[in-house]
Amino acid sequence: MMESSSGTRKKLIKKALVLGHKKAEARKGSGPELGFLENLQAGVLDSIILNKIRDRFGGNMRHGFVAGAACPKEIIDFMDDIGIPICEGYGLTETSPIITLNTPYARQPGSCGRPLDGVNVVIMGENGQPSSPGEEGEICCYGPNVMRGYYKNSEATAEVITLAPDGKSRLFHTGDLGRMSEDGWVRITGRLKEQYKLENGKYVCPTPIEEAIGMSRFVSQIVLCGANRPHNVALIVPDWAAIRTELGVGEDTSEEDLANDDRVRELIHSEIKSNAGGLKKFEVPLDFTFVAPFTAANNMLTPKMSIRRHMVIRAYEDEIANMYGDEEIIDHLEPADGAHHEKAAA
Repeated sequence: MMESSSGTRKKLIKKALVLGHKKAEARKGSGPELGFLENLQAGVLDSIILNKIRDRFGGNMRHGFVAGAACPKEIIDFMDDIGIPICEGYGLTETSPIITLNTPYARQPGSCGRPLDGVNVVIMGENGQPSSPGEEGEICCYGPNVMRGYYKNSEATAEVITLAPDGKSRLFHTGDLGRMSEDGWVRITGRLKEQYKLENGKYVCPTPIEEAIGMSRFVSQIVLCGANRPHNVALIVPDWAAIRTELGVGEDTSEEDLANDDRVRELIHSEIKSNAGGLKKFEVPLDFTFVAPFTAANNMLTPKMSIRRHMVIRAYEDEIANMYGDEEIIDHLEPADGAHHEKAAA
């Protein structure tokens, strides 16, 4: 829409989105209400610009509901800005299937909502006891939505269902890691089976770290590694097209040449640093190496296009070992507090 528009229309679209964003922030309570003039402008631009964007979704869409995987923040923000709030939910087949849900009238972007009425969510710590609000643990739930068990498979049932804190209900263990705030908002932080421990005893949930670094337009795919190692490293599939555009080089420059170009390495260093702001010090990868794309053809993606982490790590065992082979650390990937360093991959 923007690409095919004239200069004046582009300015109107940008203005409409800016005002739409302000209105969305006001609706969420995270920004001030629009003044009279801005509200008037927003109404006009909504009618002539944003309404046409909403027409692309059929014209009658008022809200969107998302589940199955986390929706990228930029998509949620854009949909909010054009006036179609996105509500994320969470659940499994075993829980009929919804556990938590954001609603159009009670949303917290970044969370998967609050438990449905009658559904009880418990975050279980490593000690097998309920965690305090804000602490990470396994997301478990009990209530009338929880299955009785897997058909004719008592062994599998026993692995996921235990006695709930009320002493009578079936407590279902989802296998997902998360946190729940004091007022009931649930956030997923990773998968229990994906979690690993560094040499120093720190637990790492790779998914949110990969998602943070993967926000870079220069990173197409990423897998974090570090189990039983002194620190994390990363296998990165670059977006070579975006990198070529950024550096102003043509197709005649091979991917191999780009991979060995100091400017590319500095670019990725910078992207990791800028996207690591919300990460803990020990979570930031101290090294990376470029690898070929993960695809279904090379058995590194599932039919649902999820990365087969174990297959990727197995395929790149030598590259991972090489990243831990040279302990010479350079200091130009240092977070704002100066506590971290990164070495460049050879």
